[in-house]
Amino acid sequence: MAKKEFPQFAPYISMALTPMVLTARMIKKDDPNCKVVFIGPCAAKKLEASRKSVRSDVDFVLTFEEVMGMFEAKGVNLLSIEDVTPLEAGTNDGRGFAVSGGVAKAVKNVIEKKHPEMTVKVQAAEGLKNCKTMLMMAKAGRLNGYLLEGMACPGGCVAGAGTLQPIAKSSAAVKRYATENAKKTSDESQYADRLHELAEN
Repeated sequence: MAKKEFPQFAPYISMALTPMVLTARMIKKDDPNCKVVFIGPCAAKKLEASRKSVRSDVDFVLTFEEVMGMFEAKGVNLLSIEDVTPLEAGTNDGRGFAVSGGVAKAVKNVIEKKHPEMTVKVQAAEGLKNCKTMLMMAKAGRLNGYLLEGMACPGGCVAGAGTLQPIAKSSAAVKRYATENAKKTSDESQYADRLHELAEN
């Protein structure tokens, strides 16, 4: 939307890889013959995974709704499955990506951590109507110097079309999950030193 309706901003749009693609490339680098399946609430990930630059990295994309349909068809009871090793590799800021404002917050936190003399101004919008309004404000010069984050779904990625629960409940769960790790900012990730490997792809 930003590129089509506000082409003057095209050079400023982040070209950073999404967590889905970044993780998939890392996995494929370690095990080229593996199959990578992304499971989440976002139906748009299916389109992203079909892009020529991504399709060799992500083999399948399923929504939570589709996976739950499979579980119900096969009689799998999630509540009866015992927890095994907890997922603790992500940082708190990385975990917060899925809610509106989370990506910009992660960028802001790293910049201000590495450059305490700097202040990063952020403006976040959720829902395409609000994203368009934000870009209109930017076009009018009212958001000069701001880091803008726009998420198409109200509430952020947690509110994707393939979600299974109310947005507020999902957002609260993600925000809680994003406070439980000792690693706070994304530069503390155990995978941070591997990013240069993926830039070559």
